[in-house]
Amino acid sequence: MFRGKNFLILFIVLIFAGLLFFIMKDDGEIKRDNIEIGYKTNDESQRIIDPQSKVDRNKEVIVSLHFKNESEKEKQNKMFLLKVANTKDESNVLIEESIPNDEATSGYEFKISPGKLSAGKYQFSLYRDNNISVKKVFTFK
Repeated sequence: MFRGKNFLILFIVLIFAGLLFFIMKDDGEIKRDNIEIGYKTNDESQRIIDPQSKVDRNKEVIVSLHFKNESEKEKQNKMFLLKVANTKDESNVLIEESIPNDEATSGYEFKISPGKLSAGKYQFSLYRDNNISVKKVFTFK
């Protein structure tokens, strides 16, 4: 009887620990597309160090795009497109970057030269096969 109770308690603790491990596990997989801007990237993770929502337009700015991983059931996207427009006139696209997609594409990075954009708010829009995936507004001061 005593042995059975110990086995039952141990079994319940192991089940709980296993569930907790799988729930809390961060496998580093990107859950959704993302746009980050900043001044430096981490060479190992290829992520922006200290991402900013307001940046100095007189410094070189790095724009980093991270694409979510596609499951085998989802269709392979043929093209990613990033558009940058002033929030006052979104129809006037100032920067447009086409990013071809292959199986190894998990992100993309490019630099904006100092002074290329005037002070103001800009909307960065990432499209997957002509469908909007993510929009973010950044301020250049």
